[in-house]
Amino acid sequence: MLDTDISTRDALQLLTDRDDDPTRMGRRRFLQMVGMGAGAGALAGSLGGSLGGFDDAWAGAPIGPTDGILLLVGLFGGLDGLNTVVPYANSHYYTQHGSLAIAPTQVLKLNTQVGLHPRLPYLKSLYDLGEVAVVQGVGYDNPDLSHFTSMATWMYGRAGNGTPSTGWVGRWLDGLSTDELLRAVTVGQGLPLHLIGAARRGTSVPQWGLGFGGDTDRHDLWMYDGLRKMSATSAGRGAWHDFVAGTMRKVVDVGQEIAPVFARDLPPGDLEKKMTVAARLINANLGLRVVDLGHDGFDTHSGQPNSLNELLADLDNGLRTFFTTLDDRFRSRVTIMTYSEFGRTSWSNASSGTDHGTVNNHFVIGRAVKGGLYGQQASLVGLQRWDRMQHNVDFRSLYASVLDGWLGGGSSTVLGANYPKIGLFRTGPGVGVVTGFPGSSLKGDWVGLTPALVYDSRRAPRLLPLGAGTTAEVKVTGIGGVPTTGVTAVVLNVTALGGRTPSSFTVWPTGGAKPDIANVSIQDANSMAGLVTVKPGALGRVNITNDLGAAHCVVAVVGYFRTTAAGRLQAQAPRRVMDTRTGLGGRKGVLAPAATFAVQVRGLGGVPLTAQSVVVNVTAYAPIASGGLVVWPSGVARPGASSLSYATKRTTTNLVFAKIGVDGKIAVYNSTGSTHVLVDVVGWFATTARGRFTSLAPGRLLDTRPDTVAPAGPASATVITARGTRGVPSTGVSTVLLNITAKAPSATTSITVYPSRTVRPILNNIVARAGVDTSGSVLCRLGSDGKVVVFNSAGTTDLVVDVVGWFTS
Repeated sequence: MLDTDISTRDALQLLTDRDDDPTRMGRRRFLQMVGMGAGAGALAGSLGGSLGGFDDAWAGAPIGPTDGILLLVGLFGGLDGLNTVVPYANSHYYTQHGSLAIAPTQVLKLNTQVGLHPRLPYLKSLYDLGEVAVVQGVGYDNPDLSHFTSMATWMYGRAGNGTPSTGWVGRWLDGLSTDELLRAVTVGQGLPLHLIGAARRGTSVPQWGLGFGGDTDRHDLWMYDGLRKMSATSAGRGAWHDFVAGTMRKVVDVGQEIAPVFARDLPPGDLEKKMTVAARLINANLGLRVVDLGHDGFDTHSGQPNSLNELLADLDNGLRTFFTTLDDRFRSRVTIMTYSEFGRTSWSNASSGTDHGTVNNHFVIGRAVKGGLYGQQASLVGLQRWDRMQHNVDFRSLYASVLDGWLGGGSSTVLGANYPKIGLFRTGPGVGVVTGFPGSSLKGDWVGLTPALVYDSRRAPRLLPLGAGTTAEVKVTGIGGVPTTGVTAVVLNVTALGGRTPSSFTVWPTGGAKPDIANVSIQDANSMAGLVTVKPGALGRVNITNDLGAAHCVVAVVGYFRTTAAGRLQAQAPRRVMDTRTGLGGRKGVLAPAATFAVQVRGLGGVPLTAQSVVVNVTAYAPIASGGLVVWPSGVARPGASSLSYATKRTTTNLVFAKIGVDGKIAVYNSTGSTHVLVDVVGWFATTARGRFTSLAPGRLLDTRPDTVAPAGPASATVITARGTRGVPSTGVSTVLLNITAKAPSATTSITVYPSRTVRPILNNIVARAGVDTSGSVLCRLGSDGKVVVFNSAGTTDLVVDVVGWFTS
């Protein structure tokens, strides 16, 4: 007979299909045997019925644009719902909960009656955005106070008293038209009951990563390639041999598909780690519709104040981590639902804890959720010490609302009855989701703008930094002065803020393939800015991915290229128009904090009086303190977007496309530091010039990182052919736009790029600190032989050079 006082952990183990069950043998079981950790259990039918089936889809195809994804977060042990959603206006709560009760002054108030536990500030911020439904008074008839029995009831989720051999998510899987290994996943070891159906099952992915199949060392990849080749065709040794060989190949294929999830470091906390893995699995777009994970420890019979504080802080941090890691493109397609096997008693006990109860409050979270309070708080009137609260929302109504409102329907079949829907969603999943990249190779003329902010991760709707590997979607047409049509490329100033570890931003058209390129280098906690020229993708958006660590992202549009006539480029040898060290340009001495200086460019430095915009290299030289420079057309209000960021004693340079003010000047503003400022004109735009721009997907011209190519040495010049390669035509090209990265320089150095067969100018296109990867955009004319020269001034450094566009001659 089952012990009614069975622990939460033991109950979970009994309700989990373990990885080491020797009675299971099927394709999923085989994956476990070879170490992938993909979940135990056989598909319905005999092994013989499975033979020859290993060509079925194992890893999932990407989900459809209107498919919803559900993240289930189990709060195991019995969450104290009264101290999570606190009835702070109810005197019975303070009488019965006693010293455990949360003081009204500490509650994060939702209305005049209830509020959240003080350790849930991030959840409260989501509620304030209208993205959290608080479902109150959730339970079921004839409740059981055993962890095992109640947990089994929640996992089974079916009307009646049948034996819980299947779970509600598993039965939903049974009703899908296709069987795919990664349609439902639990982040953990073993497969819980609710992910097991009669014919189909979910998959388990351990939060610490995969073993065999998921390794990325080159020697392992050689072995995996050999295994794939061995199983490519039948060996003529029978169906069992072919099944094993084919399964081995699928182990490798799925392992390699999931491997990127674990390529970056994971946070130390158990729940944060699981939430990070869940977000990365969703970002990988492997076909996931349901992701499940759990957090144990809510069985707070004693010492509840401290333990519940920590557990709810874990939940809040886990939610913050999840949404920090989640790509913007999935923000409208993910809904989170919490669940717990039961609640706690309304009366505290003698051990500063609560005992097993019946009713709980749960959360449904997401951008499509119709936020607010649902159901009613359970009544506390007249409850004695061992009385239990009465529920008013059956937990299967919660399931039915999610199944029909988010996962595509079928609740009556899955749950075995019709349960009232709560109406949790204001929209369906995937509103505004991108379905493809239109692409364009049209030539464009330039229109300069006063820099306009188009994205700031510190503001709504994101309000979070970009996590490691996380992608933002930024609208760049129909905003900031850019039209919705006829745009061939946009020029953006992309700034990284608050990065705590070295990283980089990669920018590319939404819906297209992510290139192997670093547009903005993140060096440390100082902000870093970079100029990026990119085609608008689907729905007029671009993607920005942060490689490592977490950093905020701020994007300003400074201009665009269009198909109709406007300004055209004339590139030139660099001409200095401002140098505060010598007084060139009319200003001598460092630019102090909050100081602005307007420098004349029209009619000077080779810029004609007809020029509309200039392309300049702006350098913060030997800054005394950290700060940032803003460059914009003089005579108009200063925009709130930096053109260049610099750190104390670190000379920094950046390429800037700047519209010229009506007085022929561009204004330079210094934010907080003190620095000398150098401005060099490298080109200008006018209707009388000839250079029309064609944007390219980044094409690699040079990469010295392979062992077969030597890094650039001190005072070395590397000649690179640009004309006639990587999308650049062999004729009719005057100038190229490059993205250059100095990787792991051995000493602080500067990179200068100039046309071949010409004299190297006194100009730094990129300044890189020793040991720090640094990227930047470079505009350079081609030499008469169609080549450019990349010069490294000091130490050794690997160089990565990509062409991102070209101008006609």
